[in-house]
Amino acid sequence: MIKFGIRQSFDSIEQIEDRYSKIKVPIEVALPYYWDIYEPIRGHLAEIAEKIKSYGTEVLSIHAVQAPITDERFKAWGREIADFAKDLGVKTITLHPNNINKSDEAQKEALKNLEYFTGMYSGDVIFCIETFEGKRRVFTPDETVRFNLPMTLDTSHIRDNEKIWSLLKSYKENILNVHLSARDGSKQHLPIDDFCKEVVKYLTESKWNGNVILEYLFEFHDQMLSDIKMLDAQSGGFSPSGFRIALYVPASLRN
Repeated sequence: MIKFGIRQSFDSIEQIEDRYSKIKVPIEVALPYYWDIYEPIRGHLAEIAEKIKSYGTEVLSIHAVQAPITDERFKAWGREIADFAKDLGVKTITLHPNNINKSDEAQKEALKNLEYFTGMYSGDVIFCIETFEGKRRVFTPDETVRFNLPMTLDTSHIRDNEKIWSLLKSYKENILNVHLSARDGSKQHLPIDDFCKEVVKYLTESKWNGNVILEYLFEFHDQMLSDIKMLDAQSGGFSPSGFRIALYVPASLRN
């Protein structure tokens, strides 16, 4: 079964009530995007989880801070985010594969770190590698497949629709989240288009189980609720009629 939600971010603990108490649609909690914004809230993640739960907000997934997964420090911040996910009853965490001087050794370190968490959480929490096409990424989409890693497929980050279809059809059992939005040339995270609707149709007909998270540029946030309703009608999922959304603009999507 597909669960639909929207990405919702925050930059400080003081914003939690405003960002999450008024949302009545399932969400992906996006932790502060940059490390210098994330670091001050590291010691408050348990408190933040309790606040979000107290609002009755349904959390589908977590998006981690943007930080390297190729060094030992990932074991520290990855664990605190995994525990945050467990506190919220969430199974999947999306990671950005960081840019690095590409080498087998860097990939080995990242794989070793991911295996560390697999052993620690035994499938209760799963880190998913988001799709980015840049060759300096520690894992490209093809490498994510080659190493058989869980994936978050972002439809805006892949320029070739045929590549998206290839991943969906050959790797969908390991795709646990889809970040859904359209692209137009170099512009990403636009409201869903016919291609996005075809993706959802295919996933529905394939009886895929996972999260579809709408991720739009801030100027299109007011379309999210109507788009989720439309996708619901298409797929037979949840019914968000009457839900209210108070949206925050994540740093990564601001212009």
